[in-house]
Amino acid sequence: MRTILLFAALLTAGGLRAQRWNWAADAGGGGNTDLCWGIATDSQGNAYWVGSVSGTADFGCGTLAPGNTIAGFIAKVDASGACQWVRGITTGFYDAWVYGIAIDAQDRIYITGSCQGDADFGNGITLSGSGSSDDWFTARYDIDGTCIWAKRITNSTSSSEGRGIAVDEQGDIYVTGFAGGTSFTFDPITVNTGGFQRQAVIVKYDSTGTALWAKSTTGTGVPKSARAIAVAGDRLFITGQIGYMPAFYDGLQLTPASSLNLYVLACDLEGNGLWARSYGNGDHEGFGIAADTLDNLFVVGRLWGDLHLPDDTLSSMSSNDDILLMGLDQDGNYRWAKGTGSSQRDLAWDVSVDGLGNAYVAAQFNSTIDYFGTPLTALGSEDVLISKVEADGDVVWAQRPSGFQRDIPLCIHRQAEAPHTLYFGGYFWGAITYGSTTIDDVNNGDAMIVAGVDSTFDVSSIATDVCPGACDGAVGSFVVGDAPFTFQWNNGSTAPALDGLCPGTYTVEVTDANGRVTIDTVFIEEREDPGYTVQVMDDLLWTTGGTAWEWFFNGSMLVSDSASAIATSAGDYHAVVTDVHGCTWSTDTMTVVLATGEIERTTAALRAFPVPASSVLFVEHAGATGQGELWTASGQHVRSFTLRTGRNTLDVSALPSGVYVLRTDSGSPVQLLVSTPYGVY
Repeated sequence: MRTILLFAALLTAGGLRAQRWNWAADAGGGGNTDLCWGIATDSQGNAYWVGSVSGTADFGCGTLAPGNTIAGFIAKVDASGACQWVRGITTGFYDAWVYGIAIDAQDRIYITGSCQGDADFGNGITLSGSGSSDDWFTARYDIDGTCIWAKRITNSTSSSEGRGIAVDEQGDIYVTGFAGGTSFTFDPITVNTGGFQRQAVIVKYDSTGTALWAKSTTGTGVPKSARAIAVAGDRLFITGQIGYMPAFYDGLQLTPASSLNLYVLACDLEGNGLWARSYGNGDHEGFGIAADTLDNLFVVGRLWGDLHLPDDTLSSMSSNDDILLMGLDQDGNYRWAKGTGSSQRDLAWDVSVDGLGNAYVAAQFNSTIDYFGTPLTALGSEDVLISKVEADGDVVWAQRPSGFQRDIPLCIHRQAEAPHTLYFGGYFWGAITYGSTTIDDVNNGDAMIVAGVDSTFDVSSIATDVCPGACDGAVGSFVVGDAPFTFQWNNGSTAPALDGLCPGTYTVEVTDANGRVTIDTVFIEEREDPGYTVQVMDDLLWTTGGTAWEWFFNGSMLVSDSASAIATSAGDYHAVVTDVHGCTWSTDTMTVVLATGEIERTTAALRAFPVPASSVLFVEHAGATGQGELWTASGQHVRSFTLRTGRNTLDVSALPSGVYVLRTDSGSPVQLLVSTPYGVY
């Protein structure tokens, strides 16, 4: 029996029409390096924007004057766009860039980027550097603009950058970027790459600035980039580009050797690789990634040449880059992809989700393009293109909110709390009016932040599938527009959300306060058998995956409620597994003919018990003190530890269920089974 709680979120944004831009702010010093790379909002409705400036840049409430060098910046504006403060990251003789910003639920502000030489973050906090190369940094500020701490990569022998940053519900910080050299350190974690090639890197910090773990790709594939990172629930998602030679992360192959591939990588919150997807054969790169709580994963970037997909091949319109949009689910299953462009360079820079199944995309375009059914013409050499896309890839609206010269949006952000202000930022040339504000660059382009509210009348419906033979499905509609709304479903219901439904097609007509009608259709389907199987090792039986288990011997139920069981007699064994959706599935039947064995695994030098281990594994070691390593059966390294003579105790409570191999400096490896509530490794 399952209980499903589903509701319709009804949002109103007053009398505003769709995608109306209300105000803008700018800053720049005429150095052609004035850029906004990231935007985030706090719980009080203030916005923070980050980027770089040179010359003398006036933000309205403060001025940065790095002169001929480039300074990174973080600036705060209130909900009306009024500047509250600005802080610079300055180096004196070198350059600093800020590429990403994230704010947690306690309004702790985190930024990442790169700097050369000695960098000053304010409040007496400086980071020392040689100036010979760019160095990755991460820093924390409070809402008053005070720097709390700043951390810098060390021991790196080549340039490095922090490009993307995100926070989880617990307040931990995840940063991605690239670094080079055989090893480098995010204090106190040292990453050994095994080569000099540039690698994509992920680092996890706590709120005090201590690195909890850091991991990198491996392999000789170049170039490697990690452009963006997103967090949804207990997963991280990263995108970028790797190519020419095979590259790996935590045992997962990111890309083959033939082309410059766009990749998408998923990890758990401890950095363990879950899945990886790679798309070639041309020159493609992921620039932005966003995930919501509805299992949607949006990726945007650029494509050049052919892009081979599971169900299609996309080709660029010309010899220049094209805009690329992709949709996957959070298990890595491909859903859709689409590309468009002009005869010039076009690409998508960033994406942000609204939590209702939609995404907002920031892109640049030239000349005239067909943006998936919406024709758009650029008035400048490059123009801003902002669009709203549904989970299935359909475009809700697309707009060119820019001036008559060069305008490029490098980032986009939707405020999670009401009034759900939509922001984009980048750089612009010439005078542009947004709502009540006219901005004009000093010379050679200025950094900008633009704010508005999307009140498009739009309906996004979702469905909950059912177990085979069940009629407990649910559907509901998320609606944006002018309330109140009325609903009319094809089964006669007038409620915004329905439950107790059998598999089938469900269509809803939604009418807003202005009498406009939108129709949306969803499908409830039976879930597919995940194909659970029983595996055997001597007298041990186990299955991977699921949340509850029942074991059967010759058709009779055994007393075992875990993912593993011990065969006490020869005969036929199978399990009935309950999945995360509450569906039950029977495994195949396994015939056991071996005699019962001891529940331990032993070599001449090692004895490990119990098997299966659920929380603690005891390892008795007869040899001298040395290093032990725990690996999955598929070859993924889990951890290293000091293995002392005598009895050792290992905490395995946080490990996913599965077969593991214990290796030592000397002696044969020991295979063992771990059975915990955490599912498949």
